[in-house]
Amino acid sequence: MSLTPHQRTVLNYIGEFQRKRGYSPSLSDLALAFGVSSKNAVAKVVNVLVREAHLEKDPKGRIKIMEHGNETENVPQPMMLPLFGPISAGFAAPVEEQAEEMITLDNYLIGDKASTFLLRVKGDSMMDAGIYEGDIVVVNRKKTPKLNDIVVGVLDGEFTLKRLKRDKGKYYLQAENASYPDMYAVEELQTAGVIEGIMRKY
Repeated sequence: MSLTPHQRTVLNYIGEFQRKRGYSPSLSDLALAFGVSSKNAVAKVVNVLVREAHLEKDPKGRIKIMEHGNETENVPQPMMLPLFGPISAGFAAPVEEQAEEMITLDNYLIGDKASTFLLRVKGDSMMDAGIYEGDIVVVNRKKTPKLNDIVVGVLDGEFTLKRLKRDKGKYYLQAENASYPDMYAVEELQTAGVIEGIMRKY
């Protein structure tokens, strides 16, 4: 039996919920997510997915996605890591031993994979913004830049990582290091993407 579009949507939501949090959604979670007031409506969909062997229930009634060898074979699975915290960066605070949730780094850093690319940083012009040489920045090429965003600027055909600024109606690029001057275009200033995250290994 092929799934209806709604059943497929519910199944995909359950899978994404599990990947992000490390546990399955309850019927209440599903009802809230799909905007229905009765848990019976989502229970019917869940029961169909269980009957068709897309989901299984444990003895306590909790649901999870069933692993099918043919479907998952050779498909890279995201690495899920426990997120603890918060941790104080000031005075010491009691340790929180319970993980808040399970996350995957790609889902956390990247909202739109089709529009995202990575760049390795060279130079120290953005050090006061916490971006150092050797860092990898996460860039969204489709995001509309706003004033004060850190962007990949294209200044007269040359690419550079700077903060987008404006003075008297004219846009320019500003470094986050007092040793570097502001950069104005002679002919044209464009942007190739907006910085959404930074990755760094110690």
